[in-house]
Amino acid sequence: MTRAVLLAHGSPDPRSGEVVRARAAALSRRLELPVAAAFLDHEQPDLASVVASGRGGDPDDHVVILPLLLSSAFHARVDVPAAVAALPVSSSRQVSLLDPLGHPAPLLDALLVRAAGPCVVVAAGTRVDDERDAFVAAVSASSQRTGIFALATFATGPGPRLEDVVPAGSATVIPWLLAPGRLLDAINSAATAHGCTHSGEGLLLEELMVAEIAARLGSAADKGLST
Repeated sequence: MTRAVLLAHGSPDPRSGEVVRARAAALSRRLELPVAAAFLDHEQPDLASVVASGRGGDPDDHVVILPLLLSSAFHARVDVPAAVAALPVSSSRQVSLLDPLGHPAPLLDALLVRAAGPCVVVAAGTRVDDERDAFVAAVSASSQRTGIFALATFATGPGPRLEDVVPAGSATVIPWLLAPGRLLDAINSAATAHGCTHSGEGLLLEELMVAEIAARLGSAADKGLST
């Protein structure tokens, strides 16, 4: 039997974990598939606990792990593989680790169209140059597809910041974060201080993101059934 795990980074803000757990439950109903939430940091359960609590002796145990990460930076390159490597060895368990969520084009396009005017898409930030470049390229490509002027900025790391790229009051700020929490609050506060409106309270609250996750889990489950 296939089961899925949404592996989130975790947050000291309980709102974030609540959203992740709610989405796992909704996806389980949607896909008619066991879907659980696990966390790398700050919250429980961790990945090993979730995997161990499942179908431990089932010869057809197939665990699909989807990292709820919007880039392939440090957490995807170091923390996620370490968590998977720490799983107890089982000859009866097949583990499939999927790619991080990244920057789904349909969702980016929809958020720009919803803004219906110049906007700034603000990601969490990373010191990994190629990941910052990938996000900038994704926002630029979405801007070209939709005809909506958009720029990419970052809330942490080397930047650029919101105030570095647009005049005060001239754009809608779109937080490129998965769930409510301290960082999203900080982005929205910065937008308000800069005279900008802000749109969105976390991508896991967007149906297009939920559909993206459902499609990835469903595809992985189908592959598991065919092997």
